[in-house]
Amino acid sequence: MKEEIVDHWSRRSSSYSRFVQEGLSKRYEREGWQTIFTEAIGKEKCKMLDVGTGPGVVAFQLAELGHEMTAVDLSDGMLEEARQNALRYGLDVDFRKGDAEALPFPDNTFDVVVAKYVLWTVPDPEKALSEWHRVLRPGGKVVYVDGNWTLDLERSWWRRRWCGFANFLNAVSEHRSPFQKEESFNDKVRPQLWSIHVDRPSADIEMMRRAGFDDVQTMNGLKRRVLRGTRLIRYGYWRDYFLVSGTKAMGLTAEKAAGAK
Repeated sequence: MKEEIVDHWSRRSSSYSRFVQEGLSKRYEREGWQTIFTEAIGKEKCKMLDVGTGPGVVAFQLAELGHEMTAVDLSDGMLEEARQNALRYGLDVDFRKGDAEALPFPDNTFDVVVAKYVLWTVPDPEKALSEWHRVLRPGGKVVYVDGNWTLDLERSWWRRRWCGFANFLNAVSEHRSPFQKEESFNDKVRPQLWSIHVDRPSADIEMMRRAGFDDVQTMNGLKRRVLRGTRLIRYGYWRDYFLVSGTKAMGLTAEKAAGAK
């Protein structure tokens, strides 16, 4: 299934890049996300890893705030778009090919691991969260944003109608969200996605705790903080985004470990 997921995003890399470029061009949206991530991470400049970076949107938003950014994606198409966008925006991000479930970094490398709209398509989310925990330094944080992309429209008559109107506007304006049905996964892959079978973010909280994270928290009400105007009309029909964060325990320092002997 992983190969099909990577192929899905590679084929949509160009359209998805245009989608996020539009968001980056909106000051309200860009600064809204920067504020949300800063609330979860803090203002101190950090060494960060952006997992499943796609065309680089989160990496660019955080690099603009002065953080040292490394970003990985398993899709060659997405990485090509990300590198082109880095030249376009003049931002320094170290883009590398990497699997969210098997990161190419040593233990205890980063202060913060971030991700946005990634975990819902990862075949083994608990393995991914364990990897994110592994590459964090003690005391570091993981912060990720996701959404219930596959459940919303089946639950709400109103949202289905809103979606139809948004699709009409997007077709007229030649804009398209990568999460719209015709752009989403095929009928073979979609039922295999773990995220369509669970209640989120409740399931995320339990997975984070099993992965070893402390102080697991969620943040809701994000959509109205980052979307407004036509962007809200065109993409606001999905249920609200949510943010999940957790901290890697400090553990024993070398000095404490020596003193305990």
